[in-house]
Amino acid sequence: MSGANLEGASLGGTYLINSNLSHTNLEKAWLDSALLIGANLSNANLRNAKLLNVDLRTADLRGVDLTGADLSDAVLIETNLTDANLTDIKTTERTIFHQVTMPDGGIQNDLNRALSAEELLRRYSEGERNFQDKILHRVDLTGANLRYIDLSRSCLSYVNFSGACLENNFGFGREVIFCDLRNARLSQPEDYRGVSFIYCDLRDSNLSGVDMSYSLFIRSNFLGAKNCLSGGIQGDLLFYETTWSNGEFIAGPINATEHWRGEIREGEF
Repeated sequence: MSGANLEGASLGGTYLINSNLSHTNLEKAWLDSALLIGANLSNANLRNAKLLNVDLRTADLRGVDLTGADLSDAVLIETNLTDANLTDIKTTERTIFHQVTMPDGGIQNDLNRALSAEELLRRYSEGERNFQDKILHRVDLTGANLRYIDLSRSCLSYVNFSGACLENNFGFGREVIFCDLRNARLSQPEDYRGVSFIYCDLRDSNLSGVDMSYSLFIRSNFLGAKNCLSGGIQGDLLFYETTWSNGEFIAGPINATEHWRGEIREGEF
């Protein structure tokens, strides 16, 4: 959509991952809760745009005009704002700027919420379990024992959880992005409802008892995953270009009920 005129468009809640919106006119557009992960918005016009709760992780916003834009509760992690115009932007305490390249070329980090693997593991070993509202970005937790950890409402991207024990944890944040969960143990009946797994690798993971109702799977791989949806589902799931545990490729976008045409058996599809 490079160069398109989308002034005032209502795009709230849309999935525009890796999209090309360079030089696009998005003045006064509504993009609240949109996923613009990895999107190219360079030199776009976002004057007075509504970007509440938008996800701009790894997005390219070089030269973008954000004058008067509302970035309340937005997520900017590893976002490039080189030469961007941030005049009169609106933010809140929950707006995240972490590993962001600012207009002057400097790097801004969220030192209060971002955790390294070493910091998280140290605090966990000391008995802390509540890690709500934290940022885990490009950290390696391979094989870590993280039972009963609470990562709800946290930002998780490019995290290596391969072989980790996440049993009895209290769920993840709204999105889990580019995370490696191969051979991870997420078993026990905990709540992952409404979580979006985007470009995640869950091959050979153990999902025994996990309820993923209302979840979204985008380009994720569940090949060989054990006990998928054995925790039952209280609401439908949505698939897009996802490989299921039996090797079936689900192109989608399609919900589980329609895809399996009512062949849902208790504990499994």
